[in-house]
Amino acid sequence: MNSSVGVPFKFRRNSKIGEADAETDDEFLFQSFFDTGDIEILRNTRAPARIIVGRTGSGKTALIRCLAKREDHVIEIEPEHLSLNFIANNDVIRFFENIGLKLDLFYGLLWRHVFTVELLKAKYGLLTEEKTHTFFAGLFERFRSKDRAKERAISYLQQWGDKFWIETEWRVKEFTDKLASELKAHAGFDISTLKLGAEANFCLTEEQKREAVHRGQRVVNSIQLKELSDVISILGEEVFSDPQKPYFVVIDRLDENWVEDALRYRLIRALIETIKAFQKVQNVKIVVALRQDLLEKIFSSASDAGFQEEKYQSLILRLKWTPEQLEKMLDQRIATLVRQQYTKGTVRLREILPRQISQTAPIDYLMQRTALRPRDAILFVNNCIERSEGRGEIRVQSIYEAEKDYSNLRLTSLIQEWGALYPSLRTITPLLDHKNAEGRVSSLDKEDLDNIIARLAELPSLGDPAIEAAASYLEHSSSSKNTVIAEVLLVLFRVGAVGFRFEGGGGQVWATQSAAPSASQIKPNTKYLVHPMFHQALHTIF
Repeated sequence: MNSSVGVPFKFRRNSKIGEADAETDDEFLFQSFFDTGDIEILRNTRAPARIIVGRTGSGKTALIRCLAKREDHVIEIEPEHLSLNFIANNDVIRFFENIGLKLDLFYGLLWRHVFTVELLKAKYGLLTEEKTHTFFAGLFERFRSKDRAKERAISYLQQWGDKFWIETEWRVKEFTDKLASELKAHAGFDISTLKLGAEANFCLTEEQKREAVHRGQRVVNSIQLKELSDVISILGEEVFSDPQKPYFVVIDRLDENWVEDALRYRLIRALIETIKAFQKVQNVKIVVALRQDLLEKIFSSASDAGFQEEKYQSLILRLKWTPEQLEKMLDQRIATLVRQQYTKGTVRLREILPRQISQTAPIDYLMQRTALRPRDAILFVNNCIERSEGRGEIRVQSIYEAEKDYSNLRLTSLIQEWGALYPSLRTITPLLDHKNAEGRVSSLDKEDLDNIIARLAELPSLGDPAIEAAASYLEHSSSSKNTVIAEVLLVLFRVGAVGFRFEGGGGQVWATQSAAPSASQIKPNTKYLVHPMFHQALHTIF
């Protein structure tokens, strides 16, 4: 019994402190939201940070949902409802991309167009054709002949203004069709005579391809770039000029399969550029959530095109939690659970945990088995509560039992979260199975390593350094076996499965605390440490 509650407190069947997924956690999220200070940064439209970056379960969606709850003017854009696959399925655009046309500028213009339309639509309630026509009639009269920039902006709005009340999905299709039509008209030959697709490359000479790309690039470069820039200026100076009435555009779930991967990376890259451009509209803030691995993939895939990561650092809000913050978050959720069952009193996490677990303070034991992310902590505590029905505390045995299921789930989630960036992950995680919690690199089983290297070399690399090193070692002997081992361990480090302890001291090094070392720093005497979160799933030896 917990006397601090005022009545006997016992966990009931199906008791929990919320859902791991913030999208379905209404009850606990809004009653027990723990603010680390990030929400106020997002609400401040003048603060540059607006790209929420974190690993799965670090609280990105929770922040966006709380922002939408607290602000009056929030426009939520769902990527899957934009019909951006329409771009990938357009034969003309696909043909030009196949022969080398760069459409980054078009993707950026598409985002600018969508945001401009959605903001005006929301501010002035342009939900019908009649309202739209009335609004634009007044707008054109207001800005007519003010200056050339405003005339260009009005010209752009005139072209698209009568369509503002139609769904965004339709506008994406219309914008794409317009580009495709222009490209087809200026190709320099009759595209309709070609069987469009990848095989169309073989129907053209290199000279024809170069000429078509040159003509296509001129079309892309001319599609109302200046007009849209002028529209953004008008938004900032004339439309969204009241700092007391900020508007927010929020986009979540960009890591899901709303469009095929190659196009998704290009669209998100263009989205980041657009977010930067929209900073000119000081009372509007575009807030997006991006998984850490997805951002890394975008930066790495764009590194050869002048897309420099440091230029965007001020836009990024990196989510980080301390053990103390996670404990307070759990305390608030447990208090909410108690309030649902009893009329008064408060219970804190420490009050329902045993005094000691394996010579470790229970709160430390729990935190060590999270990656310092809210989702991990909520899942672990929920698993413990599930095994504590009818009790007012969590026993040591319940924690051990809960850890088994929790550890297996976390390992599965790790592979799913990072699998697209590191296809090697499913192949290399067994290297840690039945290994010591801490061991030297030289102690790794040689036969296991040889088998893993052979399997890695058979996988498509997709930019995975472990796969590339294995293929290089086996096919060309251009890298050493030690290099392959180092790259394998570095992949495991980047995803959080292992840490390192280097010779000469300095303590443990984990991806959540520091950047990855270089492959040359991983020596045979370097020690690897299996993250405690995965001890049960990997049958770690102590």
